[in-house]
Amino acid sequence: MTTATAATALSLVVALLAGASAVGSSRSRSGAQRRFWVLLGPAAAVWTTALALATVAQASGSAEGRSATDLGLASLVSFVAWPVLAVAAVAALTVRHQARTTLPRDVLDCVLLTLTGASALWSFVLAPAWGRGTVPPETWVVVITLMALATQVPQTALHAHLRSPERGGGLHLALLGLAVVAAGDVASARGYLLTGRSADPTSLALWSAGWSVVLAGALLHRRRPQLPVTRPGLVRGPALPLSAAAIAVLATALAVVRDDGSTGPVAFWLSTGVLVALTSRTLVELRRTTLLQRRLERKVQERTRALADSRHRFASLVAHSTHLVVVVDRDLRLTYTNPGATRLLGGEQAPPVGRPAADHLHDGEGPATAAAALRSVVEGRVEQLEVRLALRHADGHRVDVDAVVTNLLDDPDVQGLVVNGRDVTEALALERRLSEQAFTDALTGLPNRALFRDRLEQALRSRAARGPVKVMYLDLDGFKRVNDTLGHDAGDELLVAVAERLRNVLREGDTVARLGGDEFAVLLDEGVVLDEATDLAQRLCDAVSRPFSVRGTEVRVGTSTGLASSRIAGRSAEDLMKAADLAMYEAKAAGRGRFAVYHPVMQRQLAERVQLEADLRSAVEHGSFAVVYQPLVDMGSGAVSGVEALVRWLHPERGVVVPADFIPLAESTGLIDAIGSFVLHEACLQVATWRAEVPGAETMRLSVNLSAHQLRDPELVASVVHALASSRLPASCLVLEVTESVFVGQDDAALQALDALRELGVRLAIDDFGTGYSSLSYLHRLPIDIIKIDKSFVDRLSSDGDTSLVDAILSMAGTLGMSTVAEGVEHEHQRATLAAQGCATGQGFHFSPPVEADVLPELLLRALAAAAEGGGAAGSGGTASEAPAASATA
Repeated sequence: MTTATAATALSLVVALLAGASAVGSSRSRSGAQRRFWVLLGPAAAVWTTALALATVAQASGSAEGRSATDLGLASLVSFVAWPVLAVAAVAALTVRHQARTTLPRDVLDCVLLTLTGASALWSFVLAPAWGRGTVPPETWVVVITLMALATQVPQTALHAHLRSPERGGGLHLALLGLAVVAAGDVASARGYLLTGRSADPTSLALWSAGWSVVLAGALLHRRRPQLPVTRPGLVRGPALPLSAAAIAVLATALAVVRDDGSTGPVAFWLSTGVLVALTSRTLVELRRTTLLQRRLERKVQERTRALADSRHRFASLVAHSTHLVVVVDRDLRLTYTNPGATRLLGGEQAPPVGRPAADHLHDGEGPATAAAALRSVVEGRVEQLEVRLALRHADGHRVDVDAVVTNLLDDPDVQGLVVNGRDVTEALALERRLSEQAFTDALTGLPNRALFRDRLEQALRSRAARGPVKVMYLDLDGFKRVNDTLGHDAGDELLVAVAERLRNVLREGDTVARLGGDEFAVLLDEGVVLDEATDLAQRLCDAVSRPFSVRGTEVRVGTSTGLASSRIAGRSAEDLMKAADLAMYEAKAAGRGRFAVYHPVMQRQLAERVQLEADLRSAVEHGSFAVVYQPLVDMGSGAVSGVEALVRWLHPERGVVVPADFIPLAESTGLIDAIGSFVLHEACLQVATWRAEVPGAETMRLSVNLSAHQLRDPELVASVVHALASSRLPASCLVLEVTESVFVGQDDAALQALDALRELGVRLAIDDFGTGYSSLSYLHRLPIDIIKIDKSFVDRLSSDGDTSLVDAILSMAGTLGMSTVAEGVEHEHQRATLAAQGCATGQGFHFSPPVEADVLPELLLRALAAAAEGGGAAGSGGTASEAPAASATA
């Protein structure tokens, strides 16, 4: 085997391997790169076929002449086809980068590269053999064609290389390899013109090197599929046209030096073409640059105007904001205050620039502490700080501000701390008042159940090693009789008098609380022995048993008192209260007006409770319940806009049992779920019937009470959905009432149930607001629509004419976007006062007691007639307008 044969075989093997690797690399990519590698494989195969056929033809002696046709048609077709495939593969890479604005320049670049390549090809390759006259014409045609196609490969590869944003990957190695292979084709064609052999050492070396580089690029691409570097191409601006011009000048100079009279004109015209293309490209690029410059100037102007508008808008927002916006420097001196700060701090002029910010802090709230907080932001310990500041108004009073301090010292446009604050003085005052209400019984001024429980738990924790904790549970005897005969106002007056007597009997360290209704509790001071406790219990009973004067009438009540000690009852607050409760029922069963000390053997009360529970279970099983309805009335027109459904137990022996006598037992036993479901379904069906059949009830709303136990029932939402669907009552007409105590200790599941009910369209109301766990925090957090003002607040309108608390609740409800309903309205002056204060809806004995279902249509008709006679809201439909109706159904 000769050296030429070995080199040819090496070129063929390397080309085949490069083509196979190219096809393999295409599997790891997509888009333009995949098309490049897919086309490169067949290109390598076609080139290998062409070289193999040419080598066989020359080796067999069939190509001994200088005619290119001696190489064979198949070989010539293959030599023509491979550069076409290679150019197509490379062109696939440039299509995705094409932009409309650069298309004319790119076309001229291709023309310029083509003419430059033709000029160099003519001057350095074709011209030396042109004048010899030993090459047949058909050979010239084939050679020039093959050279023209071959030169397109490096030109296209160079163009793709310059336009690609990627550097250093296998793709660019493959482009370089293709250019080297094409150079080998040119060298082969030149050698064929001069010697008649298509594979000389130069072309074989270029072929082997070129396909080796393509093979390396394919392998590198397969191993490292992504090596992007997002940066501009290597050649930009004048580099490409100047290079083309230099080649054209060199080719022309060579033609001038050679000047044999036959090749000069060709070189001249080719160089002229290069010059024309270069000039056209320069003009096109100049126009494109001008257009881009104009576009950039327009964008800069637009952005400048937008920035100016944005700054003007921001300045206007800050200037007209009702919130405080202040900037202070590193020394905490004022550098800017907006008009909102001036209005907040009072005075006719803005605080002067350069004045210490500490001068505006309230003296009673530790200005040094606030300054220290600001200093922590200055020193970079925190970037942003939320702080409550107590500022001093111009007239000296305190202004509470919730502020956010942001460190913008490094911002050249600010160079200071930006303090954004809002006035929360009134909100804090209201929250403090409501917080007091949360732990104070509004009627008697005593601690309420929540505060008593808190103090009891603290006592159990603190006295764990010092002795037992003793509590008393008091329930008034005969109180219901006073309510029924003299009215609720007299009953409330009696409760206040009882509370005062209890205070007078107890010692300074004892705590007496009203738990609700006519129930009181006492937490005895530590160190009280059992004899002292029983003596105190007896004195409490004696004090309450003395007659009271209520509205000019002598009233006698008693108290049944249960006494329990943690030593016997257990050391949990719940166990201790249950024990005292059991002892209280023991005293009540023993004849009332006395006390009993808890003992574990007390079973009589438990037996009664068990019997009552059995009766209640039987009632649930047989449906021994009835639903009564209390109207919800528009304060202005007197129209009935809704009803509240209330349950009654039809006991075979006790008769009608009110909820207060069995609902606690139902909750503790879990029977409340079945009872609540019965009330809900029955009331929905009844109200839906009224809405369809009774004049004036077309927009009636229904309000149903919901207990804490029901909230924990996972089937609650499904039960509500079923009740609405079976009755066809719109969800927006149903309001579920929960008391404040429901929110104490509730888990996330209960709160999620409230959210789910709200999403159905059902509205939620807080019943007896102000008597339990009142807190602005849960009002913000929970999906509450309606607040029902407790009767104790309404009663104060009669007792002392104090409207401040009702005003506060109405104001708070308005601020939070909630409706209000007043409970326990029993007098006309209460109705008038509440209506004047803005409370749209009320319920109570002044309007109607709870009535049975067959009585309510008559009430509706009477209310409709009265509203029609009085005009107003009732005159157009007999029910309150839509907004008052929403309030009424709380």
